[in-house]
Amino acid sequence: MTLAQLQVFVAAAESGSFTRAADALGYTQSAVSQMINNLEKELGVQLFHRSRSGITPTGIGERMLSHARHILQITSCMQQEAASARGLEVGVLRIGSIPSVAAKVLPGLIGSFRRRFPQVDIVLFEGEHEEIHNWITSSVVDIGFTTMPDKDLQTIPLLCDEMKVILPDQHPLKDEPFLTFAQIRDRCFIMPKDTCIKRLLSAHGITPNVTFEVRDATTILSMVQEWIGVTILPELYLPEVMPKVVAVPLQPAIRRELVLAVRSLQCVSPITAEFIVHSQRFAAAAHPRSTSA
Repeated sequence: MTLAQLQVFVAAAESGSFTRAADALGYTQSAVSQMINNLEKELGVQLFHRSRSGITPTGIGERMLSHARHILQITSCMQQEAASARGLEVGVLRIGSIPSVAAKVLPGLIGSFRRRFPQVDIVLFEGEHEEIHNWITSSVVDIGFTTMPDKDLQTIPLLCDEMKVILPDQHPLKDEPFLTFAQIRDRCFIMPKDTCIKRLLSAHGITPNVTFEVRDATTILSMVQEWIGVTILPELYLPEVMPKVVAVPLQPAIRRELVLAVRSLQCVSPITAEFIVHSQRFAAAAHPRSTSA
């Protein structure tokens, strides 16, 4: 078993095609097929279901895929350690993020990190909380931004994100210093399609009269602007300039903690470790009032 075989295995699984894997890695299609066949013979199992529409990992293939990614991650760590010893910062950093962070925090954070480490390639995956967890544990990503970390992940607190009631800017309640849920209980409610928000509201005894359930924050704000309903959103969902809507603090306050999550802090690559420190400093400078203690 070689690292080249494992790289081909992972590339084929992620692209769903031996041909696309060959193009991505600079091999011929026949070379990729031969390496996969040899790997299957060595392991004694079938790694892929093959059909005219493409390839998909078998059950055992999925488990082998997780191991292969982990081996390649360790190899990458070794290469980064060696490069760091030579005074170089190179490698690939794979980041998983929930949508609100990807929209509000990551552009500035990644931009400043790339200016410090221009030779580091950054790959961003955006998904829901469960996807972030699965990507971290299966080594698809090196680090993830989430607000609902599982207990088997290690985390670094980053920001506290406060929930706000979103109303049209001409709403009778717009000038209130804060709003209780009782004040909006009977109004049409636009529920964000976000597991974390739903769980937070439920944990605090808030059961809205949901009229619409919408994933995209921009769409939700537009609907509020048109007096279709009201909503409750985390601050990270909100743009710097809001379109004819106002955000009023919720009372009692509900906050969610944004964290960085990894499989193990003892096993992160040098680049990932640098990104953790950079993220903490960036959060403290850009969001001083909401930085986690």
